[in-house]
Amino acid sequence: MAGVLACTVVANVAGYRIASGKLEDMQIEYENRVSEQVEVRVTKQLEEKAEDVVKTAMEKQNENVPASSQEDSLSVDAVYQIQNYDALKDATATDYETLPEELVGFSREDVEEYCKDYMDSVPVEEFLQGLQSMGVVSYAPDRLVIKKIFDSSKVSYRFYLIAVEGEVVVYYGDKKTVYEYTGIETKKLSKEERQALKNGIEIKDEEELYGVLENYSS
Repeated sequence: MAGVLACTVVANVAGYRIASGKLEDMQIEYENRVSEQVEVRVTKQLEEKAEDVVKTAMEKQNENVPASSQEDSLSVDAVYQIQNYDALKDATATDYETLPEELVGFSREDVEEYCKDYMDSVPVEEFLQGLQSMGVVSYAPDRLVIKKIFDSSKVSYRFYLIAVEGEVVVYYGDKKTVYEYTGIETKKLSKEERQALKNGIEIKDEEELYGVLENYSS
């Protein structure tokens, strides 16, 4: 009887140890799973936080970049098309030219400002042709279309006479470009003629111009 009891006790102890071992293994496995879940959760949170930081940094960077640099800009190989509209003939002639160097890299806003500046200082040839306006028709990085409107009937005078340092000087109608230095001294002219030249005299065409100069020379 004592032997049987001893065997039973030994078996119970062994079973207890096995059960304890299994419980310990289960506990370790559970702790590992929890640790992995926590690690995954923390890693995901860190990744999301990192994404937010990068996104915020990019937004701030874009805010600090001038708007014009974010837009498309004209490439050096862009097609440059000019539509010249003659209001009197109601006809348009189209020219293709190399894109001016100063326009390379320009945004549409830059080009519109360029057109405005151009009209403030129109080349004399186009002034005489009656250039009235200039603007953007179409804009793309690889293509720019500009329209110029001409109306020669708006050119009321082609030449402008004025006294400069005691000499009669002929300017084109733009009053900026010299047409001719006449060599005529204002001191030889009448008081009325000198006063007229001081104020400036508008001359319609070449016929009128040569008539006035001939009168001054006589």
